[in-house]
Amino acid sequence: MEYLFEKSSLKEYGNEALDKYRELLDKTDNNSRCILLLVPNNNTKIRYERALRLNYSEELKITTYISFVKKELVKYWPLIIEKCDEISTKAVSPTFISNSLSEYLIVQKVKEKRIQEGYFEDITGTNKSIANSIMTNINKSAFNLIDFDFIGEKIYSSKKNKDSIYRFSYTQMDEIISYYINSLLSNSILDNALSIYLYNQYLLNDDFYLKNLFTEVRYIIVDSLESSSNAEVDFITEALDNTLQSYIYFDYSRDYSVFNNVDIDYINEKIISKIKPKEENIKKKEIRIEDLYLLPANIELNQSSQLYNEMLDLISEKVTSLIEEDVSPRDIAIISPINNSILEHQIRDSLIEKNIDVFSTKKDKKAVDYPYGNALVVATCIFYGYLDFIKDDEYLSFLETLLEINRIKAFKIFNETRHLSIDNIDEHSQYRDILQYIEEKKKSDIKIHEFLTQFYIDKMLNLKEGKKNVGLCKKIIAESESFSESLSLLGMKKEKIFVEALKSTINDYYSVVDIEELKSKDKIVITTPYSYISSNIDRSIQIWVDIGSNAWNMKIEKDISNLIVLRKSFEEKKIYTNEMEEYYKKYYLYNTVYNLLLNAKKIYAFKSEYAINGYIQESILYSILLKISHKGDKNYD
Repeated sequence: MEYLFEKSSLKEYGNEALDKYRELLDKTDNNSRCILLLVPNNNTKIRYERALRLNYSEELKITTYISFVKKELVKYWPLIIEKCDEISTKAVSPTFISNSLSEYLIVQKVKEKRIQEGYFEDITGTNKSIANSIMTNINKSAFNLIDFDFIGEKIYSSKKNKDSIYRFSYTQMDEIISYYINSLLSNSILDNALSIYLYNQYLLNDDFYLKNLFTEVRYIIVDSLESSSNAEVDFITEALDNTLQSYIYFDYSRDYSVFNNVDIDYINEKIISKIKPKEENIKKKEIRIEDLYLLPANIELNQSSQLYNEMLDLISEKVTSLIEEDVSPRDIAIISPINNSILEHQIRDSLIEKNIDVFSTKKDKKAVDYPYGNALVVATCIFYGYLDFIKDDEYLSFLETLLEINRIKAFKIFNETRHLSIDNIDEHSQYRDILQYIEEKKKSDIKIHEFLTQFYIDKMLNLKEGKKNVGLCKKIIAESESFSESLSLLGMKKEKIFVEALKSTINDYYSVVDIEELKSKDKIVITTPYSYISSNIDRSIQIWVDIGSNAWNMKIEKDISNLIVLRKSFEEKKIYTNEMEEYYKKYYLYNTVYNLLLNAKKIYAFKSEYAINGYIQESILYSILLKISHKGDKNYD
C-alpha cells in the first residue's frame, strides 16, 4: 500500500516523516532494520536520530540516498565485479575518492590539455572553473540518469547559437570525462557519480539483489520526495512494488535551487501521477507573488546606501541595535546571496568588537591558510624532500607556529640556518630537534597520515593553540589517508600530489555535526539562502544583504554546463531559449524567497545602488520585495 502526503514546511508541522517512523517502530516492536527512512541530507539524519529516544532497537536505517547506495555497493561488491567489465582491478571492496582529489585530477587534466593541445580555446574561464563545470556535469548526469558519453553533445545540442560556436570544447569535455571515469572505475575507485551509476546499472536491475533487499526492508518512508534525484526516484518506484507499506511526503515549494539534483517533471511522471494522494487537493503549483504576499513576515527595505561598504556598515548598525533591544543573537540570520569574504570579515569584525558572537556556515579558507595547517604541509615537504614546494613566507609561518616566536625571530633563524645542515645548527636547539625528529621518521617506513599524526601529537598538540586546532589537523590527516589509498591504486606519485592538492584544492569546512551544534548556540549566523534552507536553519529575524544583486538568482546556462538541460525530462536536441532561462531563474527565486519567509517574523532587506564591482544594479528580487513590502496594495503584478 502506498500513501502520498503533502508535507508542510512550517516548523511546527515539520516532523511528519519522523512521526510515521516512530509509529512503524511501535508497530514492529522496534524492528528498525525493516524500516528504511530516506532523508534529504545529513542534517536531517542527525536531527532525527537525536530526536529518537529508544530503549532498544536494531540497526537504524535513517539515511540519505547516496549513503544508502554506497553501503549497498560495499556489501554487494563481488556481484558488481562479476557483472561490470569496466573494472580491471578486482579489489575486495571499492575505494571512495575524496572531492578534493576528484577536483585535483580534473583540474590537472584540463591544465595539461590546454597547454599541450590547445583545448577549450574558446572558453575564457580558468582551469579550475572549467574543471568545476565538468565535475558538476558528471554529478548531475549520474543523479539524473544521463549517459556519461553524451554529456557534451546534449549540452551543445541545446545551444541556441550552436551554429556559431565551436563544437570542439564539448567533445573535448567528453574526452576528459571519459578519461576521469575510466581511470577511477578500472581501479575500483568510486565518487558519488560512479556510485550511482554502478548501483542503478548492476544492482537495481538484479533480481537476486532486490529479493535480498526487500526481504529485509518491509517499509519505506520518503521524507522529502521533492529533494529526490531521478536515480532516487527509480529506487523509490522499485520500493513501492516490493514493500508492505510506503509513505511518501513531498512539498513542491521546497524545489528551491537548480543546483539540487531534482527533476520535478520526472517525479510527477514516475510517482505522483501513479499514487492516489491522501489529500484530494494535492496538485502541483508554482509559487507566485500572491503566495509571498500572504506570508506573515514583515519586510523593511533600506536602499539608502550608494556603495557596498556603506550598506555593510548599516547592516552592522542594525544588528547592534537589535542586540541592544534584547533580541537574542540566535534569533538573527544575515543572509547573503553568495559566500562573500568582504562581507563576512567586515561585519564579523565590527560585531566582535562589540562582543557580539558570529559564525559563518561557510569557511572560505584552504587548509594551508591556517598556521597549524601550513605547519603540517611544511613538515610534509621536509619529510619527503619537497623543499622547492615551500615558499619563504610558509617556512617563516612554520617557524613561528612550532617555536611560538614572532616573525622577526623566525626571520632571523631562517636566515641563519637556511644553508646549514642539521648537524651544524648549534644556536637554535629547539628548531634543530624538530628537524632531527623528521629525519628520524624518514628512516621508518610510515605512510603520510601516520607521519602527520605522530608529528602533530609529538610536536604540535601541546603548543598554545594545539588543542584548539585538532579539528583542522584531523581533516588534513584524514585527507592524506584518503589520497594515499586512491593515488596508490591510480599508480600516481602520492606524496607529491598530496602536497600540491593540499596547497590548491583542500579547503577547510564545517562538518554536518558542526553546523547542527552551531545552530543551537547563542550566535548570529552569516549564511547563504541555499545553506539556510538546506541546513534547516530557523531564525525569526533575517537580514538580507545586497538585494539588488542578480546573484540571488544566478545564471543557469553556462559555457559548457546547463543543469536544466542535464535532466531526463529535457527533450533531446531541444533548444534552451532565453525565455526558458528567465522562467527558471524566476521560478527558483520565488521558491527560495518563499522558503526564507515561511517561518520568519521580520526581514530587514538592504540594497546598495552600486554593486561590489562598481556597477549600478537592480534585480528581480528587489522588484519582488518592493511589491510585498507594501501589503496594502492589491495589484500583485
